[in-house]
Amino acid sequence: MKIENMKIENKKLNISKKNQKYQLLLFIFIGLFVVYFSYLAIFRYQSLNSHYYDLGIMNQVVYNTSRGRFLEMTDQTLRRNVNRLAVHFDPILAFFAPFYWFYPSPDVLLVAQTIIVSLGAWAVYLISQKLLKNNLISLIFSLCYLLYFPVQRMLLFDFHPVSLSSTFFLFALYFSILKKYHLYFLFIFLALLTKEHVGLTVFLLGGYFFLVKKEKKIGLITSITGLIFFVITVYFIIPYFRGESHFAASYFANIKLRLPTIVKEGFFYTEKLLLPNFYAIFSPFTLLIASPEWLINIFSINNNMRAIFYHYNSVIVPFIFYSLILGYKNFNLLVRNEKIKWLFFIIFIIFNLRSIYLYNPVPSFVKEPVKYQKIDKITASTIKLWQKTLKDETIKVSTTPKLAPFFTNRQYYHNFLFDPAYTSMGKTDDDIIRTIDDYKGNDYIIIYRPEIGDISKGGLTVEFYQRLRNDNNYQMIFSNNLNEKGIEVYKKNLEFN
Repeated sequence: MKIENMKIENKKLNISKKNQKYQLLLFIFIGLFVVYFSYLAIFRYQSLNSHYYDLGIMNQVVYNTSRGRFLEMTDQTLRRNVNRLAVHFDPILAFFAPFYWFYPSPDVLLVAQTIIVSLGAWAVYLISQKLLKNNLISLIFSLCYLLYFPVQRMLLFDFHPVSLSSTFFLFALYFSILKKYHLYFLFIFLALLTKEHVGLTVFLLGGYFFLVKKEKKIGLITSITGLIFFVITVYFIIPYFRGESHFAASYFANIKLRLPTIVKEGFFYTEKLLLPNFYAIFSPFTLLIASPEWLINIFSINNNMRAIFYHYNSVIVPFIFYSLILGYKNFNLLVRNEKIKWLFFIIFIIFNLRSIYLYNPVPSFVKEPVKYQKIDKITASTIKLWQKTLKDETIKVSTTPKLAPFFTNRQYYHNFLFDPAYTSMGKTDDDIIRTIDDYKGNDYIIIYRPEIGDISKGGLTVEFYQRLRNDNNYQMIFSNNLNEKGIEVYKKNLEFN
């Protein structure tokens, strides 16, 4: 009996050591991923490829919070300083404010986002290992997470609190498997702090526990929490701070008229997300948990929400991978033939490689790789010069969008020009022109000329620029002599006030 017990113990020890080796290998991949994507994200904004929407916004909110102005930002639509909760419910931004006491820079947000999102791969491994008892498959699924285009794309499109929900939901699901519900609810709470509509997904997650898993108490608490959170944030908190209803309510206009387009675009959007993880369809109930987010993206008038380049898939990603793991398990229980199992797994790998080639931002051999060119030394030194000159946070500054991340460490900021997504949200040229004089409350205007375009060709950006040039209240006080590729600084002429 003692010999048998020793054999069992040795077997468990060997399994544990093997698992540790796979986890170590995973952490090496995660570490490399964090270093590489942190570098790319920082280089992206430093090479003037980020914008006011949204890195400039997030930087101002966190900076103001770090200076005692809780979640304060300048809202471009409302034309005044408001609490961030007037736009979105994402108070998790406040968690990053202490880091700004030591290093007030967008770098903090970009690196933190990369670290937190990448740890979702560890959660995928833990869930897979727990449910499948297969270290190699668990490692492969974890790497698929790191290589999944929505994960990589969200990290290279500035910083968004909702991106963090991918990891929070994955760890919540893991701790629900372990029945460590105090940690489960902790991560649910963190996910809820990333955006107001996350409550709908939490509501359906509770329904899954209640109806499918038969964990009625946990399911009921989860659903009630999610529903109450959604109603309070969307219908009370945001309208209270905004003074009107949620701005995104207009995204869902004319659904009947748009229905053929919605069906067509919705199909291709879903195909892109699911095909590389097709095992997920064998666990349909867990896929349905993310259906509120899926439907919001599909029915929205904002085309960007169905594009591959942004953060709008963040809440969907964790449930695709949870469904992938469960679907893989269900498929292998359903299919007994080993050759068919291997064939489908090979197809799974092929579809992942195809997805990487078609939609990933890196490496360089993919179809649409990101290409960030280092800005010239004159432009870089000019930005640093004016950051130093205008370091007083009480100076009111307006810049073109790509300069915003460098100049939003202040209480008040105005984005010169307009949101490039306006046209996809139903805004007309006349709507945009109405904002042309919004810059006038600022002390300094900083223009990055490439954002204006060719003067001879006209256009909305040129109209904004010409209005400033012809405004006697402002005079150009600086140009770095790069013609249409340089930076110009305008100062309010006090003698006209």
